[in-house]
This record gives sequence, structure tokens and C-alpha cells, in this order.
Amino acid sequence: MNPLYVVLIGIILFWVVLSEVNKRYNLSKYGVDFQGIILLWRTKRFNDFIDNVSKKGKKVWNVYSIIGIGAAVVGMVTVFYFLFSNAVKVLLSPEPSPGVGFVIPGVTVPFWYSIIGLIVVLMVHEGSHGVIARANNIKLKSTGLALFVAIPGAFVEPDEEELKKTSRLTRMKVYAAGSMANFVTALIAFVLIVGLVNPLLTPSGIQIVSIEDSSSAFGLLSQGDIITEINGIKIESLQNFYDIMQDTKPGDQLNIVSDKSTFNITLSDHPREPGKGYIGIVTSQYYSSPINMKILTPISGVLFWVFLLNFNIGLINLFPLPFLFDGGKIFKEIVDTKFSEANSNTIQKVFAIIGIMLFAINILPSFL
Repeated sequence: MNPLYVVLIGIILFWVVLSEVNKRYNLSKYGVDFQGIILLWRTKRFNDFIDNVSKKGKKVWNVYSIIGIGAAVVGMVTVFYFLFSNAVKVLLSPEPSPGVGFVIPGVTVPFWYSIIGLIVVLMVHEGSHGVIARANNIKLKSTGLALFVAIPGAFVEPDEEELKKTSRLTRMKVYAAGSMANFVTALIAFVLIVGLVNPLLTPSGIQIVSIEDSSSAFGLLSQGDIITEINGIKIESLQNFYDIMQDTKPGDQLNIVSDKSTFNITLSDHPREPGKGYIGIVTSQYYSSPINMKILTPISGVLFWVFLLNFNIGLINLFPLPFLFDGGKIFKEIVDTKFSEANSNTIQKVFAIIGIMLFAINILPSFL
């Protein structure tokens, strides 16, 4: 069974049980707000911390939020173009790939790396909303954690009445602050990976991830083996391996040296590129380092997923889908300046329909 179906069944059971618990014990007594498929836990414990941060360097926060608006507009255009163009590919390509995937720790993404990455995403995103709101003298009613169906979240709840009374520019600053924080965090993680982690890694061979049962390598090589030499040529990187395989044909013999032994393997015909040699293994880059890899690998993994999740979630959040994403709120403010209220509402409804259709088409391959 598709793992996604198992997850969906688990989600349905979770909400059924949670609904019954709420009926019996009235979770609102504990600050829990149960709203159908949305679960909110409200608190004011973090308000003082956000206040203190917002008071330091208000000019810096002003520049930061102005840049955030610019980044948000660019992000809106980028993510809309990506989802639209990928939707076309999904509809026309015989083997489409999903444009939007599900972030399910332990199922679609590595468990601990993605959990840490998601926590960082939520903290900086909502914290940034709160800081920019307070820097513009907008009160915070509460902060807290949220669960939308199966998507964990956090929230900062500005006083809506005060937010409505502020200028359009101020509202856009607050809305854009979340994704801006995600982009800044992604940039910091990227710099740490490129500047600190990568210089400590030396390509030292290719590691076998999996082997096809029907291939000539099956039974000779094993998952986890590290190939360091082929036909007397030193293999340090994946590119070295690709260069050798590019010039092979069916029937060729390869003398392969791994970290465990040496084998002669006869190549078969490539299933997708007739006339080319085929070994039937999936490989990944193997690195050595002066620092113990048991320490460096998890650090690198966390930084990679912090970068990937912050960049992608920050970008998706800017999709101009009204009433749901921050991009939709910014889109509303922009449209309201150009059109009457009636026309603005019509445009937002049209974009809502288009947006839902694009997301549905982009997600469809994940289920197929």
C-alpha cells in the first residue's frame, strides 16, 4: 500500500479520537482551541520575549521588513510560475513528478533532520511576524502552536483591530516578515554548509545505495560498499564513475575495487539506453573528513534540511492564494490599491480557484 494512504488513515483516526477527547474533557480549559481540523494551543508566555527583541534596533527591523516586501513580491511571481509550469508538465508528461510534495517526517523525508528543520521553520517564521508587528506598535493577543490536519505549525496572533487600522504598508511588512525570516535562515544554513562543512569533506569514492536483483553486480557488491577504483582508474567522485560508464557497452568487463574486496563484473545492456553498458547499482558520493563523520554527518544533515525546508516552505507560503497563505494577504493588499472592493474580491476568488487547482495538480503525482 502507498505509504501516503497509511498516513491518511492514521490522520483520520487521530482526529476522530481527538474529537471524542475534546467532547469529554473540554480542552479549552487548557488553552486548546479545537476547530474541526484545526487545533490551536494559545499562550502569552512568549509575548515578553518578542517585545524585547522588537525594541532592539527598530531601524534595522524597518529595513528588514521593507526588503521582505520586495522578496515577497518576487517570491509570489516565482512560486506561481513554478506551480503553473509544473502543472502543465504533470498534465502532458507520461511520467510526471510532483511539484509539491508532502513533508512527512520518517515517510517522505528523514525523521530527525526534518523534525529539527520544521521546528526552525516555525520558530523563525512566526517569531518574525511577531517582532515586526511589535516593532510597528501592534499588540499581540497570543502566541502558540497549531495543527492543521497533519501539518504542524506555530502562530503569532496580532490584534486584528489594530492591524486593520495601520497603513497598508505596515500590514504588508507584517505579512512578509515570516517568509523573509525563512529566506534569511536558509541563507545562513547555506553559508554554513558551503563555508564550514564542505571544506571539511573530501570526495573519497562512491557508496552503493542499492543493487538490482537481476544485475550482474548482485551477490558480488553489497549495499554500503565503497567503490574506490575501476579498471585501474581511481574513483573519487560520482563524476569519475559517470565518465567511465559513459564509454562502456554491453559485455564489457569492469575490475572493481571496493573497501572490502575486488571483483570482475560483466556489464549488461542498459534498459533505457540500448547499446550502453549497465551495472545495475544506485550510488551516492562518499566523503572522508579530518573530523569524525559520526559528528559531521548529522551536523551537515540538519543544516541541509534547515536550508531546504526554510527555502521551500518560505516560498510556498508566498503563493498568492487568498485567505490561506501570507502571499495571499499581500496579494489582497496590492489588488485593493488598484481595484474597487467588488472587483478586488472577484479577482481574489478567481485566484483562489486557480490556486487550488494548481496545488491539486502538482500534488496528484504523489498519490499516483
